[in-house]
Amino acid sequence: IIEGSGVDIKRLKPIEKKSNIIKVLLPARMLYEKGIQEFINAIKILKSEKIEGKFYLAGDTVSINPSAIKRKVIDNWVSKGLIYYLGYLHNLQKLYEDIDIVCLPSWREGFPKVLMEAASFGLPVITTNVPGCRDAVINNVTGIIVPLQNEAKLANAIKILIKDTKLRKKMGKANRSIAIKKFDLKVIVPKIVSLYD
Repeated sequence: IIEGSGVDIKRLKPIEKKSNIIKVLLPARMLYEKGIQEFINAIKILKSEKIEGKFYLAGDTVSINPSAIKRKVIDNWVSKGLIYYLGYLHNLQKLYEDIDIVCLPSWREGFPKVLMEAASFGLPVITTNVPGCRDAVINNVTGIIVPLQNEAKLANAIKILIKDTKLRKKMGKANRSIAIKKFDLKVIVPKIVSLYD
């Protein structure tokens, strides 16, 4: 098994954060199967518990996929103050520069590029216990793995990382270390070439 397509760890480096408010990002195509509805429901739980944080969606809405989320649905979430919608951003530095936690509560994945990017930026992650997602994370070391389609457990994992600065930083550091060892293009590309050879 090759750990995805790799990332440029020299370019995607940890960034010093400027804000005191914890920011949580779900970067994905805007499809229900990326766990976006569960993320929204988890945010509602957190807001009802007065947990402070800012929540972001980033990704393309243009899709013929039957699971695509309509833009008016996203705009409705924005108008209710649940999320900020960033659209599709090609510049990864700009996308991740203020983010503290990356969340991908997907129903299924190959080997998620966004989890490798989060690792390279030294960010802790929250993802689901499905193939691909769970393979990119060491549970309770580089992030938290939650059950599939469980908004209560997802909300709890987000709450843990919002409230515990020390744990957040520790997981982020461990994730950066994993990125250097496993996700670096210099590690991945020779594996792919040798496989073809």
